[in-house]
Amino acid sequence: MPTTDPSLLAQIAEDYYLNKMSFGEISEKYQVSRYLINKYLTESVKTGIVKIEIASTASRNSQLEQVFKEKFPKTACYIIQDDATATATEELLSNYAANFVVKHLEKDTHVVGMTWGETMYALIDAITSNPLEHIKFTQFVGENMKYNSTAGSVRIVERAAKKVSGEFLTLPAPLYLSDDAVRNGLYEAVSIKNTLDVAKDMDTLLTGLGTISSLESISIWNQNINRLFPNVRLGEVAGMIFGRPYDINGNILNADSDKTVGLPMSTILSVNKRVGVIRSKSKSQAAIGALRGNFLTDLIMSESLAYRILNEEQEAK
Repeated sequence: MPTTDPSLLAQIAEDYYLNKMSFGEISEKYQVSRYLINKYLTESVKTGIVKIEIASTASRNSQLEQVFKEKFPKTACYIIQDDATATATEELLSNYAANFVVKHLEKDTHVVGMTWGETMYALIDAITSNPLEHIKFTQFVGENMKYNSTAGSVRIVERAAKKVSGEFLTLPAPLYLSDDAVRNGLYEAVSIKNTLDVAKDMDTLLTGLGTISSLESISIWNQNINRLFPNVRLGEVAGMIFGRPYDINGNILNADSDKTVGLPMSTILSVNKRVGVIRSKSKSQAAIGALRGNFLTDLIMSESLAYRILNEEQEAK
C-alpha cells in the first residue's frame, strides 16, 4: 500500500509525465520539496499508479558488432536490427540510445555536453526515466543558428534538463566567428566563460554526425562558408562533428584555421564518454570518417548503415 495519498501521487505523476511540468513548477503548485517529488514519483511507479511500458524493444546484431569491434577497436558500436520501415528503425534507435544514456547517467553526478540536431532531439524525447537531478547539461560549442528548427542547440540542452529535472547552461554565441580577434575576445565575456569553464569538466557528451550539406542548408553559414573554412576543399568533407569538418580518413580539415566558437578539439576528445548516434543510413561516409578518426567512444547505429559502411570500405580497397 502506498504511504502517501494515492490521489496526490496520481496528480503529481500526471503533471510530471503528461503535462511535462518541471520539478520547480510542481514544487510551487503543491508546496512540496524536490526531494518529496522524486519520492512520490518513485512511489507512484512502485505501487502501479504509473505504468511505464516500452512499445518495442531494440534487438542488436551481435555478429556485426563483433566485426566492427575488430575493425574499429577504439569505438564500441551498438548495431540495432532494422525494423519493417525506416521510421520504425529510427524510433528503435532513439529508444535504445535514450535507455543507453539514462543507464550511464543514473549513477553519480555528471556534466553532459550536447550538440544539436533532430537525432539529439529524438533521443531526449525518448527518455522516460525518473528524474536525474544530479545531471548538468551544457553546450560546449556555439549555436548552429538554425532557429527555424525545434532541434537547435539551446533548445536541446533546455529540453534535456527539463526532461530529467536537471540543470543546463547555454553558450550565447554563434557556432562560428571568422574574425580571430573577435572570437578570442568573446571568450572573456562572463556568460561565455562560465559555460566553457563548466564544459571543461564534462565527463560525457552526446552528439549526432553532420554533413557539409546540412551546414550549407543554414543561410548564414552557406553565405560565408569560404570564410569559415578558408583552407578546406569542401569536396573532401566526409562529415561534420562538433562544428568541425573531417575527411573519410578521420582527419580534421580545419585544424590550422578553426573558426569554431567553443572548446578546442583536444579538450573535447579528452572527454571520457563520447556517445554518437546516427539515424540516417545515408551518413555512411560521415560514420566511416568518425570511426577512423576515433572521435567517439560509443556509436549507436542501424543494421543497414553498418552493412553500408562495410560495403563502402570493401569497395574502397
